Amino acid sequence: MPSPPLSIIQSLSPRIAVLTSQDVIQSCEANGCRGLEELLRPWEGGTERVSILSTTLSPTIHPTFPVRFVSFESVYINPALSAPTPDVTVDLISSFVGAKKTDEEQHYAITRSLLLSSRPIAAHETFNHPVGILFAVSTATADPLGTLNRLHAQSTSSAIHNIPWMDGNTVLRFYVVVHDVSTMGDDMAPAHELLANVKKAYGPHSTLLVINSQVEQQSAPRSPDISTHPTIPLPRPFTPDESKSNPSALSQVYASALSSLTLSPMTAASESLNEEGISISNQPFSPSKPIRRKLYGTKLTAEDTQRLAALIRELVVQSLVPWMEARIREWNEIYHSNRRGLTGRLFGAGRKFFGSSRPNSPSPATTPTGYNTIKGYYPIIAVEALSRRLADFAFMLRDYKFAGGVYDSLRKDFAQDRAWRYSAGATEMYGLCLLLSHSYFLPSSPPSGLIKPFTNLQHTEITSWLEQSITLYQQNSPYTQIQLDALRITVLYYEAWKAINEFRSISYFLVKGSGEYDEVPSAVIIEEAAQADIKGISNNKKGRRRRAFHLVLAARRYETAGLKTYSRRCLERASQIYRDSPWTSAQDRIEYSLGRQAYTLGESDVAVEHFLRLLRREDTGVPGSQAGPLQDMAQAYEQLAARPELLAESSEKLRLPTPVFDIKKTRIIPTAEASTSGASRAKWVELESQAFSTWDRKGKKPMTLLSHERRIVVGVDETFQVELEATNPLNAPLALKDITIAFDDTAEINVETISEISLDPYETRTISISVVPLSSTTLKLTNVSFLFNRFFPCTQSLIRKGKRLHGTKAQRITPSYAEDSSLTIHVTSSRAGLYVELQGIPDILYKGEEVQGTLRLVNRGKLDISDIGMIWNEYGVIRRKQDDTKHQDTPTSILNIIPSNRINELYNGTISPEEEREISIICSAYRSGPIDLIGLILFSNTQDELTTTSATSVQHHISVRPLMRLSAHIRPTGNEVQEYMVVLEALNRSSRTVKIENIIGISPTWIVQPNAITNTLLPNQTLRTILLVKYDSLNKIDLLQSAMIEALGKLVKGQPPEEVSANLENEIPLVENTLSGEQSESYLISKRFARLDELSKSFPTLSSTKSPFSRLFPLIEPLNLDLQVNYSFISSPLPAESLDISNEKPEETRRKGQLYLNGLKLSPSFSLVEILRKEINLALISGNKSQRTMYEETSRLRQLLMNSILNGILSKEDDPIHVKINIDKSKKGKLINDFNKNGPIRVPVVFEISNLSPILPIKYLLNLPKPSSSSSASSSDDKLLPYPQYVGPLIYKGKLRPTSKEIVKVNIWSNEPCLVNLGGWELFIESSDPVSKEGSEDEEVWSPRNSWSRLGQQQILEVRQA
Repeated sequence: MPSPPLSIIQSLSPRIAVLTSQDVIQSCEANGCRGLEELLRPWEGGTERVSILSTTLSPTIHPTFPVRFVSFESVYINPALSAPTPDVTVDLISSFVGAKKTDEEQHYAITRSLLLSSRPIAAHETFNHPVGILFAVSTATADPLGTLNRLHAQSTSSAIHNIPWMDGNTVLRFYVVVHDVSTMGDDMAPAHELLANVKKAYGPHSTLLVINSQVEQQSAPRSPDISTHPTIPLPRPFTPDESKSNPSALSQVYASALSSLTLSPMTAASESLNEEGISISNQPFSPSKPIRRKLYGTKLTAEDTQRLAALIRELVVQSLVPWMEARIREWNEIYHSNRRGLTGRLFGAGRKFFGSSRPNSPSPATTPTGYNTIKGYYPIIAVEALSRRLADFAFMLRDYKFAGGVYDSLRKDFAQDRAWRYSAGATEMYGLCLLLSHSYFLPSSPPSGLIKPFTNLQHTEITSWLEQSITLYQQNSPYTQIQLDALRITVLYYEAWKAINEFRSISYFLVKGSGEYDEVPSAVIIEEAAQADIKGISNNKKGRRRRAFHLVLAARRYETAGLKTYSRRCLERASQIYRDSPWTSAQDRIEYSLGRQAYTLGESDVAVEHFLRLLRREDTGVPGSQAGPLQDMAQAYEQLAARPELLAESSEKLRLPTPVFDIKKTRIIPTAEASTSGASRAKWVELESQAFSTWDRKGKKPMTLLSHERRIVVGVDETFQVELEATNPLNAPLALKDITIAFDDTAEINVETISEISLDPYETRTISISVVPLSSTTLKLTNVSFLFNRFFPCTQSLIRKGKRLHGTKAQRITPSYAEDSSLTIHVTSSRAGLYVELQGIPDILYKGEEVQGTLRLVNRGKLDISDIGMIWNEYGVIRRKQDDTKHQDTPTSILNIIPSNRINELYNGTISPEEEREISIICSAYRSGPIDLIGLILFSNTQDELTTTSATSVQHHISVRPLMRLSAHIRPTGNEVQEYMVVLEALNRSSRTVKIENIIGISPTWIVQPNAITNTLLPNQTLRTILLVKYDSLNKIDLLQSAMIEALGKLVKGQPPEEVSANLENEIPLVENTLSGEQSESYLISKRFARLDELSKSFPTLSSTKSPFSRLFPLIEPLNLDLQVNYSFISSPLPAESLDISNEKPEETRRKGQLYLNGLKLSPSFSLVEILRKEINLALISGNKSQRTMYEETSRLRQLLMNSILNGILSKEDDPIHVKINIDKSKKGKLINDFNKNGPIRVPVVFEISNLSPILPIKYLLNLPKPSSSSSASSSDDKLLPYPQYVGPLIYKGKLRPTSKEIVKVNIWSNEPCLVNLGGWELFIESSDPVSKEGSEDEEVWSPRNSWSRLGQQQILEVRQA
């Protein structure tokens, strides 16, 4: 049947003091025991099925009822012998736990046993106060009754009762007559006669004990195991057969009982105490009390063990339990009578005014019965002391409900008296009574029944009492002393909770009960809290995290207390939890502690393994925090390297947690070739596609120009590079030493070794290792080896294993992998090879700057090469320099086709093996920002009949900085119809001093007046200059761009873009071409960039089509003006480092370049697609069905294309009219007249109406305003001044041909000085379709196209009196 855990009921069981004569002690010593209490020790917990009456007089049979026998001296004469002091207890726990191996898992059991069994005799509780005294006298005593009288008198003497808070009178007295057969023989008549006299003198609580019946001499049994243990042995009395079959069994039973830290803590710990110099008594052990021997029970027979067990049962069942039941009934009446009185009803107030049990200042004539605040106890005559003993008796008899009620009332009274230790004791027992009142602990519960858990309310109430008691204990004890009372009650609660499998919030109270003391008991309890975390939290993640935290906390206390092995075990368990979690900071702290401990213990291999785990990449770590573990690892590895055998055994475990080299980014590259694989592979493939699309080379077109990602071919003695990407995974600087690589076949190759590189925290750097093959073979890259931070040898595999296959059932059952994709290079005997090196090109340029460099070509192969060409991903950035020695006429026309990126000739000669050529090139930067320049240098093998073409890849990075910001403002000059003034502003945005050499205008239709300015711009300085531009009316250029519009019309009508091509002229004439050959080439490249950018934004649906713009649109728009600003740098007095221009050499010639301002529109825009729009509208009106498409996406894209053509930039049309008003004889809007002499005057006003459109005729209607009075003008909000009095007609009409103007003359009548507003006129404009140049004005057919209207702005004329 269930019952409370044995650890609880044993530690809180009734205690019986044993007082015997010297003859009895000698009889016990014959069996290896120092007294009768030790002779009874194995059998004190074996009383079974004991019936106990509750306070309601209902009997309950309990499965066991243990008692505790102690010596009379340890209770009354020298209480220090009863239990060790708190400091000694802590030392004992530390000693016993430290003596056990960590894998034995005895730390908690030992701590529990010593904590519960070392409960001292205290005033605030009576569990260790003796309930009874057992008197024993031997029949061998000369005067047994006199001896018994002296023993009885000793127990009642005043010298014994020197403890005012312990009742030595109200105890059960039990008398035992001991008959030693070995001394007195087997005649029992004197023993029975003595027992009768004892009963006659002292009452019925007497019995006879026969011991030492073993008279025959037997061989000595083997020595028993006397090692200490925390268990509670419960042996049964022996039978004669058992005794004969195993002679040493009885000795082992006694050895186990006397070595138990629970039953005999002081006896078991005596040897340890003596070894440590700790004495529990001021007197040394006497011969009558020797140190335990290794043989026990040599004089006892099986019948003697049965008599001993019967003695204890008789004592418990017939004497102790009935006596305690009687005392409970007696004291209960006193308790209730005290509570029923006026004092009880009014509690504290009544006690203060009416009661006499707690006087603040007791009278000297009376004995104080209240709480002694000075000495801190209640006297035994106090009602509170009696009530506490009542509650403890009820608890020992397991009437938890009644005991809990008494504890509840006592805790309130104690708190009122500020008896905090008493209050803490009553509070802890009240909560424990509630906990043990669980139905599982009832004897009537079935053994295997389901455990009904506590409700949340019940659990909260019980835990609150525990927390309150722990707090009271810890607050009312010295800060420097560990509070064992809080630990004991925490353990008692924990044992009860474990029995009913209740783990909610248990770990919290275990940690709280352990306090803040860095001692072994606290560490053990916290480690037990970590065990409870897994069971008590439903959230596994939260439970694991809390468990790991408690393990770390326990490890810290273990380490402080000196138990480093236990500290290490806790850290290792916590580390196993943190390794699979994202809590990297905690993991690092644990690993570092483990590494330091292992290094201290001389386990250098384990220390290095822990330090290695700290070297993983942590982006959230404190910068530089990994430098310390790296240094500690170096010291540990130095110690490990001194032990070669241990180093060889641990080499497989010592691996970097984060690899240094990225396997996926490892490349094999022929010398001077850029890598054409990896993330930039798509760019190389696109460049290869551009080369094939414009292929015009001799010989057979190759299948590919790029080296295969997996098949790389080099020749014998041809150097190739292995490109490795090294990343520092640490947040501290790192040095890599002796970096080299290995292949599967290293017999005939030379591999470079890089001595050392340094990496900043998290820095990534590309490392190239040169390899020279010496014979034809196939090499497979296997690994890279290096010294990590100059001391730790590492070998990282570079083999790329295939992916796991899951396509078929067989592959899923049996692990199958794809083909190995490791890097392999094939070495051939003869091969055409070209080494290319880009020289003289700085890494940093300014926008528009042109620098001269060279392409160094070296034939590294075994065959002649020729027909060398090049193609780059950035059109025109690299071009071959023109031969300046040849005379070149300046052409009057310029290319008008958008050029495609194609293969350009680089060198047309032949280069023999080992020969080299240097080709002059020009590098131009046409846009700001970084430029990843990649190029293919193509060459042919002249000795091959098929003239096979191969290519070498080149890569270079350029950073282009902005130099100047150009802007322009355009306005008509008013002198001629198509004459404009362009105000050009240039802002120097660089840190260099720039000199503007000249500005050149480039256009097919506009004449720019030469402006050979020479100005210097300092940083952040702005230059403003004016250019005069005039329209060339004699040009014969198709301003309507008919070929382009015709092609766009085909697109609008549904023809696919791939099938449409405009019949564009290859060249377009320029009005004035002052560009040199290099300038002209530079202009075309810049114009191509600007034109493609404009077209891609305006026609997004065409940008995805293959080369649509070069087939549909011209490069130069006829009516646009482009400005070329030629500049050069002036040498700065500052050093090159301050200009932050890397790789910049001292200038022998000035660095120079060109900036362009493209696409200036001077004349009003007109729609190029207006006629096309009319055709589409007419087709829709006539009912022609549009072409249908199958897919919605295709229809949507076609609609977007139509909108971009018909409603985009090509359809923009501006008002072409410009109006200028001139007043004759006026100066700055002022006219002077002598009205007194000359009278009223007529003021002539001229309206100059100009048609700025170069192609559209217009009609206009000018409507002059009617005169207005000053009163009406002042009342109007929008008329600030009155309109003048015009003389003559107010409406004028006219018609203007393109680029023509007409003069309208009107007069104003003024008869007095005044201010008049010349604005307010209205102009209505209508345009027509373009005029044919061959037709005459009479043949024109007016076709309305667009219309505008405008209102004249206010223009003030002041008429003054002379």
